[in-house]
Amino acid sequence: NVFSKKDLKAFHDAIDAHAHLIHERKGQLRLTAAKTPLSGDGKTGRKDLAGFLGWDTPHADPFRSVLAHPKLVPYLHELVGPGYRLDHNPLLIMQDPGAEGFEFHGGSTLDDGNWNHPLGYDFRHGKMRCNLLAFAVHLTDVDEGDGGFAIVRGSHKSNFVCPPSIKRYETATEHSYQPAVNAGDVVIFTEATTHGTLPWKGDAQRRNLIYRFSPANMSYGRGAMDDGWPASYLDGMSDAQRCVMAP
Repeated sequence: NVFSKKDLKAFHDAIDAHAHLIHERKGQLRLTAAKTPLSGDGKTGRKDLAGFLGWDTPHADPFRSVLAHPKLVPYLHELVGPGYRLDHNPLLIMQDPGAEGFEFHGGSTLDDGNWNHPLGYDFRHGKMRCNLLAFAVHLTDVDEGDGGFAIVRGSHKSNFVCPPSIKRYETATEHSYQPAVNAGDVVIFTEATTHGTLPWKGDAQRRNLIYRFSPANMSYGRGAMDDGWPASYLDGMSDAQRCVMAP
């Protein structure tokens, strides 16, 4: 219940107004191999849309509100720390009925067995800390068994390499958890958790926004560090929102 029905309408209206920019992953851009557990119907690709922080007012406003939302800031301060920054360019993920999923990724341990420090999770002296924290802002309802976002519970504390067959959703699928959520809910998870996307079995299109945040003293995606954010992203932002976009 982070976002109200009015908020959700603003999100959807903005997306629909920019429908011509939506890209469906077809052919070599598909995320899954044919006839695998995550391939869905084998034809319908995942749809992506980015750049919405730079849209004209009022269409950019709901997306910018996530950056310093009063219901979300306490979690960012607790898990990432004051002075948190937007790390990646946010992305809207859409799945039509039958759409493919995406192989599980992330996790606390690299394929060579070393600690995945850039995505690291740690708990010390009564405090949880995340080097890369993600928000999955659900714009549509997801029922149990529908598919979509899923995680391997407890994997953020793992000291072992995740077997490829689990990442491909071929074995040990009972350890993958797909939460049921209501439109307007935000699922908060550390990127140290092994997570992915299951094929979509729902009756209507799924819409889910992904934002990632890092601590003030480090960066993973370097979104603001290389050439800086586009001026269109920053124009008209509130002071609090611009702070989140700072290098």
